[in-house]
Amino acid sequence: MRWNKPNLRNSLHGLLGRDAPASTSWVRNHGLEEVRCAMIQCLVGLGGSEVARMNMRLRYASDIEALWYLRMDLRAMLVPLRGEAVANATLTQLTPLFQGQLPRTLGGASRPANL
Repeated sequence: MRWNKPNLRNSLHGLLGRDAPASTSWVRNHGLEEVRCAMIQCLVGLGGSEVARMNMRLRYASDIEALWYLRMDLRAMLVPLRGEAVANATLTQLTPLFQGQLPRTLGGASRPANL
């Protein structure tokens, strides 16, 4: 007799709530992907190895904190390609997307995050 019958395992996982993701994790992941897509969108139309490297870093960032720290790297990469004014405007548009998703130490409180 097998102990890990699919029906029994699925039933136990269902009872423990492991089949469906928690609603908070879905919201958190949705916010992460929204920020990630917005940051990647800033790279559209640009080429070169620096842009490709930044694109990969953004795609494989594991959490919202990693994306928060990549903002300044994104700005530094955009300055020589699009100019400082456009890079600053881009960062100004991205920063509000992080509101409510970061720990307080990174500016996740109700106050707006600084550049």
